[in-house]
Amino acid sequence: MDKSLLSTRDRVTAAAADLFYAEGITASGVDAIARYAAVAKPTLYSHFRSKADLVVAALAGQHRAREQMIERWLERAAAPPADRLLAVFDWLEAWSGEAGGRGCPFLNAAAELVGPQYEAARDVVQQHKAWWLALLAGLARDAGAPNPDTLAQELLLLMDGANARVLVTGDPSMVAIARGMATRLVGESLGLASAVPGDDPAGASGA
Repeated sequence: MDKSLLSTRDRVTAAAADLFYAEGITASGVDAIARYAAVAKPTLYSHFRSKADLVVAALAGQHRAREQMIERWLERAAAPPADRLLAVFDWLEAWSGEAGGRGCPFLNAAAELVGPQYEAARDVVQQHKAWWLALLAGLARDAGAPNPDTLAQELLLLMDGANARVLVTGDPSMVAIARGMATRLVGESLGLASAVPGDDPAGASGA
């Protein structure tokens, strides 16, 4: 997005989100954010009373962007419900390779958000993960999973684990490993263990 087309508040929020993800919330001071957003420090404070308020706005903006991104991705995903359930891992691998080399910004933020001033920001992180759970449970339900909420929890654990591995290794192919595990989980849940979308039985047997 062309940041020159954004309002001052949105430009500061986008700048903060970029710096928080690239350098960390603690390491990104208000002076650095103001410089990156090309605004004066008093201008920043005219929109945000504190850095904690800016963290909330940055995370909330990332959440809205993620919702739109996943919605568009799923609209283009394969029609069979089980394939759509696994498509979120395809999105995660693509995103990790293009823009997500430091893993999940929400997990990263949760590790830094210590203290009562960040309670509202921690709420945004929890809401984001609750949204993921609801999305995955809905997709699992559409696919006919007998225990969609449990499957959603398992898949989100795989996604969070993949994000952590990407952060540690810098290797987005970690998501492909998680997708393979997700494929087996989905297959077992749907009773399709011998013919799960995305599996290659011949390759697995070495034939």
